[in-house]
Amino acid sequence: MSGHGHAKKAYNASRQDIIVMMVTFAVGFAAGFYFYTTAFAPQFDELTGQTDEGYADFVIEGSQYGGDRAGTAPSFQLLENGSFKYLPYVIEGDVVDATEGTLPRALLTEVKQVLTKEALEIAGGTVVRGDCLSYVDGLDYSYQITLDSVRYTLDTCTTALTVDSLVNATLDKIWNYFTTLE
Repeated sequence: MSGHGHAKKAYNASRQDIIVMMVTFAVGFAAGFYFYTTAFAPQFDELTGQTDEGYADFVIEGSQYGGDRAGTAPSFQLLENGSFKYLPYVIEGDVVDATEGTLPRALLTEVKQVLTKEALEIAGGTVVRGDCLSYVDGLDYSYQITLDSVRYTLDTCTTALTVDSLVNATLDKIWNYFTTLE
């Protein structure tokens, strides 16, 4: 036998084949664009939230913990422009949407006046306490506060944020405002 085998013939796409490939590509592109804009992009925006660079100067994220209860404790996020998202206490198994709105201007102004760099540095100092309210079914509060791109952690149990301090009293006013929304 000689080296004559089965040679493959080069495939030349017909005009109809090229049109089918172009239409398939166009439909795939359109479907991908549709799914991106209706499914992925909105979900991605929710994950990044509104704390993008425009709000890096002032953001407060607060949450409660402790207490003898089953469920998800209340939490909130407050942005520099006063807009907020508040999630009230949720009993296990329930689904509750976050409340969104804008903090009253007078309260926002007070919060910004009290939460200075110096006040946050003092209240954010680490302490050891044996009398945390969350130890005896009471509530403690935890905060992540960003001021001028610096993040401070405050906690009524583990930092120098005392119950009778001006910083804590001001943060309590935010919680009290949110309870009026429930």
